[in-house]
Amino acid sequence: APVYANIYMAEWEETVFHKCPKRPMCYYRFLDDIWGVWTHSEGELEEFIDILNAHHPSIKVKAMTSQERVDFLDTTVFKLPSDNQDHKLATKVFFKPTDTHTLLHTTSQHPKHTFRGIVKSQLTRFYHICTREEDFNQATSTLFTALRQRGYCKRKLRHIKSDFLKSIQAPRPRPGTTLTLPLITRYGNMAVQAHKIVKGRFEQFQRGFATKGVQGN
Repeated sequence: APVYANIYMAEWEETVFHKCPKRPMCYYRFLDDIWGVWTHSEGELEEFIDILNAHHPSIKVKAMTSQERVDFLDTTVFKLPSDNQDHKLATKVFFKPTDTHTLLHTTSQHPKHTFRGIVKSQLTRFYHICTREEDFNQATSTLFTALRQRGYCKRKLRHIKSDFLKSIQAPRPRPGTTLTLPLITRYGNMAVQAHKIVKGRFEQFQRGFATKGVQGN
């Protein structure tokens, strides 16, 4: 269904924009959610929305506008404070009012590393969304408060956050310092057999690359 919706909306956009004398400076869409930046007048914005709503009988646009901030999916886009008119946009995590943060409870019979992975994945998402460190910390605090109600230990949560911050600050290896051999195949019986052979003889492959080559039957 999402694929069909995306194709349908793409065709709708392609035809309706030809009718619009003024368009957004920025326009992005995820399925039926749209985000954009309008640099023309408010009256011209209303005219633009009227054109969109009149284009197809079953597609109607509900506009939520603001001079300071707007929520889009799980992100809030807002203007950074500025002493002049040269405002810059920043982003932070947006939690919907109905978000209950019902992540996996610690009483669930899952491997222990699953719970740590859940927390780390959320921290990774926050890190990529938030422009400012203070907003990352605020989103993390909101998450940890909810997780405490689901059996997560406060001390372990702090350790996971500390390990995550260390991992993103650690210098990455320079290109050429490590040997990487990607093995990409189509899925099938031959690929399964190749995977078993490589996995079973991995040390032999390593020794072979370190010397003159790889030999095997």
